[in-house]
Amino acid sequence: MRFDCLLHVGDFGVWPDPRRVDKATRRHDGAGDFPRWFETKREAPRKTIFIKGNHEDFVWLDAQPTTDILPGLHYLRNGATFDLTDDDGVIRIGGVGGCYGPTNYERRSASLQGYSKRHYTQDEIERLAQVEGIDVVLTHDAPAGVTFPRHRQGDGWVSNARGLDVLLARARPRVCFFGHHHTRVDAEVSGVRCIGLNKVARPGNLVAFEMTAGRRDWRLLGEWP
Repeated sequence: MRFDCLLHVGDFGVWPDPRRVDKATRRHDGAGDFPRWFETKREAPRKTIFIKGNHEDFVWLDAQPTTDILPGLHYLRNGATFDLTDDDGVIRIGGVGGCYGPTNYERRSASLQGYSKRHYTQDEIERLAQVEGIDVVLTHDAPAGVTFPRHRQGDGWVSNARGLDVLLARARPRVCFFGHHHTRVDAEVSGVRCIGLNKVARPGNLVAFEMTAGRRDWRLLGEWP
């Protein structure tokens, strides 16, 4: 099976300078291959659109003059959209990366500095909610109301990530994909199907879906493994 593009829900591992990785990243794979890819300007093997997670070099990402980080690798900033175009029309992707932070949610996104940039803000939610024709929403955190049968905070834990549920209610995308919680889960929030993806190399970390421009229906083709 050949895919047109890859959509990523955050913690992609953008650390151009491996000396800047945070403690959590250092405990796992560190900066991985990205510094070498960036140094050689390597092209992504498939068109890839990603949002930030809560473990990236946020300061570096926000300082880039373009959202094309590498050839074929596009950074979808919070509150922005990316249009995938083919002969059938346009499929519009909207994104809100980072996780919910109660102390930062109502601040202006431009006021966040350093590690605080790992949080999304209400003005970013509002900006995306005003865009028409969004087909797919990518979030890193789980929209408020998603229930997890199994979770590190306890079975039956319910996400409290404010604003993401409001975004879905107003934007009415066909589907929402999210990550962050390291478990595969299906839910519905504000009438929108929400698919939570597992961490890399774990069951349910990758799903394949088919969507046609101009139609509300879409289908899940399969998932790994």
